[in-house]
Amino acid sequence: MNNIEKIKKIEKKIKYKFKNKDLLIKSFLHSSKHKKLKKISNNHISEFERLEFLGDRVLGLVIANLIYKNFPDYSEGQMSIKLSFLVKKNFLSEIANELKIYNFIEISNNKNINLKNNKSILADTMESLIGAIFIDGGFTESIKFIKKFWFEYIKDEKMQLNDPKTMLQEISQKKSKKLPIYKLINKKGPPHSPEFTVEVNCLKLNKIKGTGPSKREAERIAAKNFLDFHKLIDEK
Repeated sequence: MNNIEKIKKIEKKIKYKFKNKDLLIKSFLHSSKHKKLKKISNNHISEFERLEFLGDRVLGLVIANLIYKNFPDYSEGQMSIKLSFLVKKNFLSEIANELKIYNFIEISNNKNINLKNNKSILADTMESLIGAIFIDGGFTESIKFIKKFWFEYIKDEKMQLNDPKTMLQEISQKKSKKLPIYKLINKKGPPHSPEFTVEVNCLKLNKIKGTGPSKREAERIAAKNFLDFHKLIDEK
């Protein structure tokens, strides 16, 4: 895939068009690439790591502000818990997988790395991308991007540090280095009151279902049911 095709596909995924296309490319050029180049030239500085540093701060500030504005009854402790969950690597890697950005990340030639399951690289790239959007479009565009992909989770009061989807993902990656697979198997009911049934497949154990008023809630319930049925909570 050449850079022009890559840029078009990324911009379509993230729903933002860069003025500085080179900045977008740099945000996906993982630091492992730079470390390889540094062996050739000691003066080579990783722009990826600089963007990642910036994006981490921008994300934290924007999420903290959105929590503050949307939960006026939350204490400082409650806001901290929600913020911690929404900016940690596990959650960033989930957003990254939703956007399928693993298809565009450039790393050093290591065929053993499975980008789709590498939480650290996925999370770092999300932060680098946010840093690039901030440089390219300022706070306004950064806020738009973060709200687009985080806001439904920010509003969800059930989102906690012990969210069952996150717990199941951590256990699955620890045991098999693979992500749980969620499959929508049924949707019924009127538009104003739909009911979704999702099945989760994980760790080669019996598939377990969950039903809820949205696909995301059905996935959360399926993950909880899976953890309970297979008694995996204590194994985390």
